[in-house]
Amino acid sequence: MLCTNRPEGFVCTGRTIQPGFLANLCQGPLSHLYSHSVTSCFLDTILVPLCTWLYLTALIFLTIAGSKLSSPRPSDAVRDKEYQTSKNTGQAETIEAAAGEQTDRCAKLSKALSVLYYLFLLANLLMCILELVRLSLAHLGVGFLPFTSVVLITAGAVRCTKGLGGRTIAWKYLNLGLWVALAVTNGVKIAEETKEGTGARKGSKYAVSDQITDVSVMIGVYAILGALELSLRT
Repeated sequence: MLCTNRPEGFVCTGRTIQPGFLANLCQGPLSHLYSHSVTSCFLDTILVPLCTWLYLTALIFLTIAGSKLSSPRPSDAVRDKEYQTSKNTGQAETIEAAAGEQTDRCAKLSKALSVLYYLFLLANLLMCILELVRLSLAHLGVGFLPFTSVVLITAGAVRCTKGLGGRTIAWKYLNLGLWVALAVTNGVKIAEETKEGTGARKGSKYAVSDQITDVSVMIGVYAILGALELSLRT
């Protein structure tokens, strides 16, 4: 089962309207315990995984499009040769030294940001696994949340290979869109679970208050990943 032992239900609930008569009331994603909120099952099976499915779909299309539109770029050797011929001969050594120093600083900064990027990515992957484990131990079902772990690994691989070896166009903005989407959908998840009350599922192995704390940490890390995605060069 995708969502087990979740008292607020998912799509339909049964209610006795007359002795011996049971009516099935289909409320869509709305909880029958908290009519003003969306069920946690809907959030974990539809809303949060939706952006991961969209990311994977877009990645396939952008990779196909990039493979068809890709054209060979001038090699570094050619660019260096053009740069050398365009320099003023009298200032060659000065410009070269300044450029080399600036390049070293940029390279060190880029490397530091890259290390932070992958550390935060690993941190969120571990937080996703923690949420899955705690949901499983509480026998609440994990929905389609495992897709989030898959897409985190995929996004990391896309950046590490710089768009699958340059075959994926606009991959940096695709990754950025993923971090924003995950932050927003998980923000909605927290808002809806807060409506249930932080005391909901109290006494279980995974109370709502604990899940809100875990998801809040993930949202913060998604925001940091988005900022780093913008800062890092392609």
